[in-house]
Amino acid sequence: MQPKLFFDMDNVLVDTLTVFDRLNLISYQAKKPDQIPGIYRRLPPIIGAVGAVKKLSEHYDTYILSTAPWENSSAWQDKLLWIFDYFGKGFDDIFYKKVILTHDKSFVRCSGGILIDDRPYHGASAWDDSNFGSFWLQYAFDPRLTWEKELIGLMIQASQIFLEAQVNEREALLLANDGFDGKYRLHGSFKDNNLRDWEKNK
Repeated sequence: MQPKLFFDMDNVLVDTLTVFDRLNLISYQAKKPDQIPGIYRRLPPIIGAVGAVKKLSEHYDTYILSTAPWENSSAWQDKLLWIFDYFGKGFDDIFYKKVILTHDKSFVRCSGGILIDDRPYHGASAWDDSNFGSFWLQYAFDPRLTWEKELIGLMIQASQIFLEAQVNEREALLLANDGFDGKYRLHGSFKDNNLRDWEKNK
């Protein structure tokens, strides 16, 4: 049995905030960038993300675990279409019927696994839970832990420990991190308030 690995989409697989920060909302007649119809379909992938997912899918049972803005109904469809564009939609493709969109990601941790998410919001930080054997790994909090640098190597090492030591995903990741010189900082504060101004407005 392979260990379970869940990917957030925005700012982990998809270059969302970089694009949103450059938008002129007046021209779109929108209050917030995440409310622009169709915006999520056109976003580019994070550099190295597509190849990284394909590589890690050889070592993990992989899932998408993301959220979508409540007031932008097209976003829910567009996120799925984005996955189809970059990872396929057929029976043999990586994320076939393995996509979860929810406003509270904490519900999904009950089966264990590792969640790679860039921020603690929407229940991501709750994955740091020894009771369920789950862990929240914050993408790029440690600047070495990106797709282009050392994150793939750490995750592959964790998957090998999971299989050889017969421990859960959380323990495997922590043991893998112990094995690297200069341990990685796996995540930051659970109450990080690094929100854009538009994100603070309900």
